[in-house]
Amino acid sequence: MALLAVLPALPANGQSVVRSQDYYRDVITLSETLGKAHAVRVVCNGRNDQYWRSYMQRLLELEAPYQGGLRRSMVNGFNAGFSTGKSLHQVCDSNTVAAEKTYATTGRDLAVSMVRANIPGSTP
Repeated sequence: MALLAVLPALPANGQSVVRSQDYYRDVITLSETLGKAHAVRVVCNGRNDQYWRSYMQRLLELEAPYQGGLRRSMVNGFNAGFSTGKSLHQVCDSNTVAAEKTYATTGRDLAVSMVRANIPGSTP
């Protein structure tokens, strides 16, 4: 899934980017969603499955490459999502597999919404 392909990247020239409060809320919600999806994959495939965690690492590289409040909030969101997902999905069954698909769809939809809101004229 090309979830992060639709996200806006920070400028390469080192300019700071002004983001709205909606952006901060959404990127943290996306982080939480990735955490829940990661928990499901771990339940079903074991701790070595880092599929969704690698998406989170890439999201951090793109949106919060330096230490600071946003990065910390995103990591906290991912960890909270992981904890929630772990408590909701303790065994790998059809409901757990369906939950991962739901989290993936939620994450994709949120990423597309973020692009539309933050990059005028874009078509993700």
